[in-house]
Amino acid sequence: MHVLTDQELYTAMMYARNINESDGQEILNGFHIEQPALAETIFNIFPALVAEKNRDMSNLFMDLCFDAICIYEHAFGKAAAQTEDWLVSQMEMLGTEFMLLSTANPSEKKKPIKVIQVKLLNIMKESIDDYASESPSRVKYIELTQNMMAATIQLLEKLHRKDTKKLH
Repeated sequence: MHVLTDQELYTAMMYARNINESDGQEILNGFHIEQPALAETIFNIFPALVAEKNRDMSNLFMDLCFDAICIYEHAFGKAAAQTEDWLVSQMEMLGTEFMLLSTANPSEKKKPIKVIQVKLLNIMKESIDDYASESPSRVKYIELTQNMMAATIQLLEKLHRKDTKKLH
């Protein structure tokens, strides 16, 4: 996987934002069929964690996840289907990173979760900030939503790596 150029990122984002409803549903259905464990995680488990705090932020998160899936598929093609074991190992690594973030000394600058597509993550974070700023009840859940988005992008990056194991 390479870092998307500004033009590649823009083209992929325009693709994601301009998908019609039937094509969008086809992409979602395909993702749920090809990546059932990952789909369950990013469209059910992660949003449920955010929804416990704020339903609006959870809905935004799911919209941004859809955009991210479309961007990665457009830029890098469809990923090989992965097993639940693959997802478990990826979540264990993410869990370790989140634990290190949460136990860091508050006076130390926290290092964000490492992602290759930093520009995409920053755009997603800005979208979360903008949306949250529209309602005071959303603001305190910005960091949670941004962390879930960073985790989702990292999982999508790992999914689209060429060295991931294929099922067949």
